[in-house]
Amino acid sequence: MQSRNFIRQSVGALLLSSVLTPVLAADALDVLSLEELTQTEISSVARRSQSLANVPAAAFVISAEDIRRSGAYALPDVLRMVPGIEVAQVDNGRYAVSARGFNGRFANKLQVLVDGRSIYSPFFSGVMWEHDPVALDDIERIEVIRGPSAAMWGANAVNGVINIITRHSASQEGGLLAPTIGTNNFGQVYGRYAGRIDDRTSWKLSFQGRRQDPSTQYASDAESEDKQKNGQLNFRFDRNLGNGSDLSIWASALDSQLGDLALVNPEFTLFPPSVYLVPAKLKQTDDIQTITGRYRWLTGAVESSLQVSATRTHIEMEGWFHEDRETYDIDYQGRYATGNHDLLWGLSHRTNSDDSVSSAEVLALTKESFTQRSTGLFIHDDWTLIPERLQFGFGVRWETSNLGGSTIAPSATLMWTPSRMHSAWVKLARAPRVPARGEYHVSAITTFMPGTFPAVVIHNLPPMGELKPEKMTSLELGYRAQLSPDFNFNLTAYRQHYEDRVSGAFVGPNFSMLPFLLLQDFTIGNYSSGWINGIELAADWLVTPAWRLQLSLTTTHLDMDGAATPEAAQDNAIQERRVPKHYGSLRSQWNITTNQQFDAWLRGSASLEQPNAPYLGMVKVPGYVTLDLRYAYRMNKDLELSVTGRNLIGARRFEYIGDYVPSIPVEIRPSLLLGLRLGF
Repeated sequence: MQSRNFIRQSVGALLLSSVLTPVLAADALDVLSLEELTQTEISSVARRSQSLANVPAAAFVISAEDIRRSGAYALPDVLRMVPGIEVAQVDNGRYAVSARGFNGRFANKLQVLVDGRSIYSPFFSGVMWEHDPVALDDIERIEVIRGPSAAMWGANAVNGVINIITRHSASQEGGLLAPTIGTNNFGQVYGRYAGRIDDRTSWKLSFQGRRQDPSTQYASDAESEDKQKNGQLNFRFDRNLGNGSDLSIWASALDSQLGDLALVNPEFTLFPPSVYLVPAKLKQTDDIQTITGRYRWLTGAVESSLQVSATRTHIEMEGWFHEDRETYDIDYQGRYATGNHDLLWGLSHRTNSDDSVSSAEVLALTKESFTQRSTGLFIHDDWTLIPERLQFGFGVRWETSNLGGSTIAPSATLMWTPSRMHSAWVKLARAPRVPARGEYHVSAITTFMPGTFPAVVIHNLPPMGELKPEKMTSLELGYRAQLSPDFNFNLTAYRQHYEDRVSGAFVGPNFSMLPFLLLQDFTIGNYSSGWINGIELAADWLVTPAWRLQLSLTTTHLDMDGAATPEAAQDNAIQERRVPKHYGSLRSQWNITTNQQFDAWLRGSASLEQPNAPYLGMVKVPGYVTLDLRYAYRMNKDLELSVTGRNLIGARRFEYIGDYVPSIPVEIRPSLLLGLRLGF
């Protein structure tokens, strides 16, 4: 009851602060009108440019202005404004991000792209957000598609796609320097300079550096050892070749250091016989270099695009593990529109080669070197049945991998547009998730259970046989409405069924290591299945020319089926409790005057339960409501000062507990950031 009252009071305070806007001071927002925003072109749904109002999918676009006014400095925090996207902060640099449930440190059912290039880790089949894939100031927009998109983007695009589109170099001529300082000894600096070689050729060079002192443990004031330091350098080259052709080249280098604190260090006592877990300090060092080139051209009525990229990755966990990886991607697509048909086809190939070595006694690899190859072929057709009223889309993708075999991902959509202001769609799709290298080749002692006598040590083994790709079938219903030039909303309901989901089971008898210590083998397989249902709402209201409100709400329910083994049934029960049933956000953007902005962001999540590593017990993660405030003063067109307060209300909290190894939750505290933006 207190939580509900608190939410109502917080919402009221937020609205009241905006209602008190002096009418005479109201100036138009530095954004498009909402009616114009619905015509924003996005490319991630059908891999071609479409207006947001006409896409048959649960799509959400985060603009560069939204990013700047959010006050966030980490990309995952920006994603909190999207309905259906669950974000939990692990520590200073690490995040757990998923779409429509099954969140985890390496959520493996979400495809994340930067300019169409996948950035998920093949080792864990998830995204390492601490790598800071792109500086926020370099982003033009973020396109988020919830629901299965494997027919277009391949395996791993099970529950959604996040495509980060960076700014064209020609749009950022000149220079910018943007330093930020804050509490907890936080410091960040971003800089860039962009210029032109001629009327058709432009380039851009940008850099970003960040450091932050360790946060504190949730249960004490002790340090969490998650000190962060990273830096990145980015280059972009663009040339308009004429006749509908262009060339773009991206190059980037990243260096990152981030500490960690995990309960993976057992201590044994004989009197009394017991096992204690004590913190172990880990230091992770990463360096990544990437180069990408894209060439687009016209051949008659056929539009073609060819993109190639090469990435080198080095990850070092001091004393535990290191990985050297080379990744090569090639992606071709063509498009031909004629009559009532818009035909798209494509071919892609990825090669991942790694040399990985474990140096800890608790972690081992059955294969220290491995090359994973995958090839995909897709075709998609949008068929206009009734011009401007009814459209049918059908696509299918075939993909084969030496880790997981061949998969088929079909998708069908029907979109009805009774008027320019209303549209509805139904989507039926199937998407696979190919097993990760880590699921096949990692053997680890990851979990100690000191609460029993004798104490039990869990030994994770590679799967006993071949892992089949996970499969998900989805039915989605959506409705989008522009009720007035100043108000729009979209509502999505879905039901998704998972088959052959990878989960764990105990195998074999216990083996005694010491009189008070037993070793229990644990392995994974395609043991479980289940359903997830949800409703997502997004609304955008331009209350006055100077005041904008944006609301997103999500409700989610996970219902796992009966399992083949008691252990898999236990895992199913754990998964059902890991999903917050409700979460959402309310953002307010207010232009006080032409040179002053005041932004407020209220967001919250219901509680959930998270396992502190498999079968060590569940930890309740309390629900929370928090508030961010930002004030910015633009002294002239080249100079802006801002102050941002983050996590200003609600009790100090934690949002995540480790799901691979036992860990210590990190406390998220209020913070204050001072920023400057200087153009030249």
